[in-house]
Amino acid sequence: MIIFAPMNFFRKSIVRKLMLLFFIVGITSLSLIGIYSYYKAKKAILQRTLDQLTSIRVMKKSQVEFFFSERMKSLDLISRSAAIREALDLLNSHNHPPWPKAIPLDKSKAPMDTLVFSLGALYSISSSGESGTACYELTDSSWVLSENSMVDKQLDKLSQIVAKNHREGIMDLASRFPGDTLPVCFIGAPVTAASGEEIGMLSLEISIREIDNIMLEKSSENGLGESGEAYLVGEDLLMRSNSRFIPNSVLLIPVNTTSVQNAFSNQTGSAIIDDYRTIPCLSSFSKLDVPGLNWVIMAEIDYREAMIPIISIRNDLLLIALIVSVFIFSMAQIISRTITQPIIRLKNAALQIGQGKFDTEVDIHGNDEISLLSHTFNDMTSQLEQERNSRMTALYDGQELERQRISRELHDGLGQLLVALKIRFENYNSQCKEEDAGAISELRNDFSRTLEEVRRVSYDLAPAGIREFGLDGSLGLFSKEIREGVGIDIDFASFGKFDGMSLKARNYLFRITQEAVTNAIRHGKAERIEINLNEGAENWILMIGDNGCGFNPAEIRTGTGLYNIRERSRLLGGTFTVESSNENGTTLRIKIPKTLQQESSL
Repeated sequence: MIIFAPMNFFRKSIVRKLMLLFFIVGITSLSLIGIYSYYKAKKAILQRTLDQLTSIRVMKKSQVEFFFSERMKSLDLISRSAAIREALDLLNSHNHPPWPKAIPLDKSKAPMDTLVFSLGALYSISSSGESGTACYELTDSSWVLSENSMVDKQLDKLSQIVAKNHREGIMDLASRFPGDTLPVCFIGAPVTAASGEEIGMLSLEISIREIDNIMLEKSSENGLGESGEAYLVGEDLLMRSNSRFIPNSVLLIPVNTTSVQNAFSNQTGSAIIDDYRTIPCLSSFSKLDVPGLNWVIMAEIDYREAMIPIISIRNDLLLIALIVSVFIFSMAQIISRTITQPIIRLKNAALQIGQGKFDTEVDIHGNDEISLLSHTFNDMTSQLEQERNSRMTALYDGQELERQRISRELHDGLGQLLVALKIRFENYNSQCKEEDAGAISELRNDFSRTLEEVRRVSYDLAPAGIREFGLDGSLGLFSKEIREGVGIDIDFASFGKFDGMSLKARNYLFRITQEAVTNAIRHGKAERIEINLNEGAENWILMIGDNGCGFNPAEIRTGTGLYNIRERSRLLGGTFTVESSNENGTTLRIKIPKTLQQESSL
């Protein structure tokens, strides 16, 4: 039963059904628009963010490629200078170990242009055939023999690459010593003599700081927000630039994400992935185009930060949806009540018609279909009221005619027979013996009482005094008979003229008084009754009050007596009210419009 309670709740009222319908339609439309707007905005913002990341990635890629290209050009320019050639000739003159620790430079021939162009440490590598190579680092005054085996090893590999390809070469980032947090990479260019013979190699050191100056961004105003970063990854899947979140991450932090794998597969694009920190992010990726380096470049931002505008839009949509929902609910309530009020009025009127209140009418507002239905309903109730009035009038008038007929039968038939019997009884009275005188006297009294009872019944059925004495006179005689016959203290008073009242109205009011007095004596156990008949400016007013036990009008069902009083009052176009309470007696008020005085009489 509990499961179906909500359904029963909505089945009981058309207002609730319409409100639910309007609310569902409104909320559904609002939800569809909100969901569409949310996902459309989400897609647009995500696409904008990916486009922004792509722009940053393209810019950083161009900067890195330009950086290495410029370093290559600068090194090539330096390697062609006469000072470098003379320096290499001087180094090559020492063609066997032990190599000198330092070789002073001739100030007049010092390669000052290299010191101007060089941005990092500058090394020269000379070849001495089977005796191996010697690596010297350029200072302000001399060439100093390098004693860093890890650097020498990288320079030796670079020298072989340059000698093999007869052009510039590059070595990937590597540590200079164990635990080095600032790894470097080297680019090298061949140095040729005037004859065109290669006499050695010139190498330029590039520190990770220079790469980080391009890649590492820590400001939130650079387009990458609070969580965005751009970084490089080598073919060993280790970082080649420092992370924004992990210090000294070069050559230490592995990056094996989907974007890195796609970039190493020569793909360029963007995606939503989990980054090297296993945090969902938006990623833009491509391969770096630097000869000799197999690196890829990433530009990423946390998905959560990218979603901040989306969340703001979602919250705004929810707030707007809440406000609009309240508005829709209010409008649904107003519209549903506007639509259903005429229907509810029709329903209530139909219920009143079912209870016998045929004078019920429905207020008509507007010219729509419901208004037309209400107009038709009013016509129907009017016809029903007329038909009911005709039937009730015919019933009461028929009863009155039948009472008059029975009254005449009693008066002219039974009454005359009883009179004749009494006369005959008197004629034979003289022949009776004296011992029967008591019985005869008793029989004479019975004859008298029977005649009197017949006259009383005949009068009650059709009081002839209404025509001769008027309503006030008839009610006065009626009160006198009740007072003398029943022994009830009953008073009658009248004020005004009642000659113009129709015979029908006089008969109905007399019957109403009879019914009310009978109810007061039989049901109210009244000991005193007051009857007042007054003429007002527009109405004739009949008031009947008693001091009986009374009743609660709200708790008692209308009996035949009260029903007849009410119906007769209504048929006369009047009103009928009851004032009563337990132990405080009852007062009936009947108001009859004086416009009925022209009605035809019975």
